[in-house]
Amino acid sequence: MQRFILKPQFFYSLVYQKAKPTTVIGDKLPIYVTPAPYGLVVIQEWWGLNSSICKTADIMSTYGFKCVVPDLYRGKIAKDTEEAGHLLSGLDWKQALIDIEESARFLKEDLHCKKIGILGFCMGGALSIASITTSKIISAAAPFYGVCDLNTFKLSNANGPILAQFGQNDDMVGFSSVQDAKRLESTALQQGNKNLQVKIWPGVGHAFCNQDRPEVYNQAIAKQALDLAAKFLHENLK
Repeated sequence: MQRFILKPQFFYSLVYQKAKPTTVIGDKLPIYVTPAPYGLVVIQEWWGLNSSICKTADIMSTYGFKCVVPDLYRGKIAKDTEEAGHLLSGLDWKQALIDIEESARFLKEDLHCKKIGILGFCMGGALSIASITTSKIISAAAPFYGVCDLNTFKLSNANGPILAQFGQNDDMVGFSSVQDAKRLESTALQQGNKNLQVKIWPGVGHAFCNQDRPEVYNQAIAKQALDLAAKFLHENLK
């Protein structure tokens, strides 16, 4: 995964309520599950399995998805960007992709969902793209403001369509800026993937869907973006 450097204005602290997983897969992977008929794996931002990502999963469940949120950090929650950066840099991507695949398999085999999608934000957006290029269970991906290493995770190997959404004012260059969105789009064409769409929302920056961060959250755009993601996923999980 490409690294990026946060500018001073990106340093902030958060007090998140730690979320409680609702069950465990294989006695080792804690997950949060919402009740709904269609399968969707929801991937955390770099903060961890906190109340914010569980709220988002609850919102997505109202669109008709049964959501599973795997706890990729195994209970660790970042309180500020420095700690979040340490957790992200220490993440074992190979194990994270295994966790995501186990979550998708749980939705399919234990919860009897016919098709499974994936949706993620920031780090979770990058992992969503990586997952659909490695999974044989996940059938559609809706990542938000995050791009993985496209040389390692080739879009030509994607197991289904991708709708990637970004903010016009996102200046996390190398990870989720407009330049990265365009790079994702051009790489898809270069690698022969014609099932990738990119949506850039005007007037918003990174993390515009994070309702627990009022300095970046845009309620109107977030609602439109989640509506679009839900519509895309429904169309491709029928």
